[in-house]
Amino acid sequence: MHRMLLAIAFALAVLLPLPAAHAADGSVANATFTSGLTDGTPIDFRQEFFNDTPVVYYYSELLDLTGQTVRHRWSLEGKLMHEVPVKVSRARQPAWSRTAMQPDWTGNWTVEVVDERGNVVGRSNFAYNPM
Repeated sequence: MHRMLLAIAFALAVLLPLPAAHAADGSVANATFTSGLTDGTPIDFRQEFFNDTPVVYYYSELLDLTGQTVRHRWSLEGKLMHEVPVKVSRARQPAWSRTAMQPDWTGNWTVEVVDERGNVVGRSNFAYNPM
């Protein structure tokens, strides 16, 4: 009887699929940083800014995140500095946020795009350096 129960348990373990890890839905495309936008389009494509830059924009296209409010998390050297909610209403949606920079906020910055479940679906970096 004990062997039969073990055999059944083994068969079930092999035949039944394990629950899948909850993968992030959606993604980010064409992510870039820019010093400004014209008609919703980046005016330049940069990964480095100097501390005379008053505002840095993060631009991207959000894919397959319709109906969610994602967040752009702006971090300096790992410290959260700013978070911007972005409502997604289309399957492919341009989105941007910005941060007004301070001259002493020098270092390596990261912007993460985080879905409603807390999954990071995109991540980009830029440097903000003294002149």
